[in-house]
Amino acid sequence: MADRKTFEFEVTTKKFLTFNSKEVRTDLTRWDLGSRISLTTFTYNNFFKDYQAKDFAYDFFNDPTVQANLKVFSANQRQLVSWGSHEIKECQVEIVPCSITSMDFFDRLKTPGMVREMGALYKCLDEDIEGFIVSDELHKMLLSEESEHWEMFSEEERGEFLFLLFKHLVLGGPICQYDDLIERYLEVAKNLYKEFYRGTEKQRNQENRNRLKDPESLGLGQRYLLVPRRRTRADLLLPGPQSC
Repeated sequence: MADRKTFEFEVTTKKFLTFNSKEVRTDLTRWDLGSRISLTTFTYNNFFKDYQAKDFAYDFFNDPTVQANLKVFSANQRQLVSWGSHEIKECQVEIVPCSITSMDFFDRLKTPGMVREMGALYKCLDEDIEGFIVSDELHKMLLSEESEHWEMFSEEERGEFLFLLFKHLVLGGPICQYDDLIERYLEVAKNLYKEFYRGTEKQRNQENRNRLKDPESLGLGQRYLLVPRRRTRADLLLPGPQSC
């Protein structure tokens, strides 16, 4: 890695108005995510290309500014804490596609046996799937290939950022209070997706024109990177002292 230019990072003061709104914070707290998610933005010095994803993530997690400002969830303390100084030896990363342009993507959920016309979730017998107590068909479709609705979304669609965001909200934390209606899951996913999007002025102008035609249109053009979670000695949700 010595013969390449290192990515360097600076923390910004960007405010996430939707994420920090009273309404969304109430939802996230009910889903046991309020104290488990932290948003921090950084600028970086080089142009980024997809083939540099692994180097980018490696530099990001080793950057002293990032380590000083990043917040992670501590299961021991049950709160967000400063990540602190670590030396990262290796970093795995995946580029997450974000090609979905409309919330119409989720219209297929309102089908018999999944979500009723008025938004109520179809219930099922309680069962434990991957540590989640599943009591409705929506959760079962998200978690189990044995669900009769599993093929409602293809493998590629399940890898989309919007789908992953929606899934994260629906599953929530260990003491999540699940909703009986689907509306808030969809609304919060839509609003957060829009807030996380940041494109060029040209892209934003085009997106504004798109929304005049389709109010459910979503922003595009951003790169999302997924760093697989590995449990560490401190039980943090981000890389530990040796690898990420």
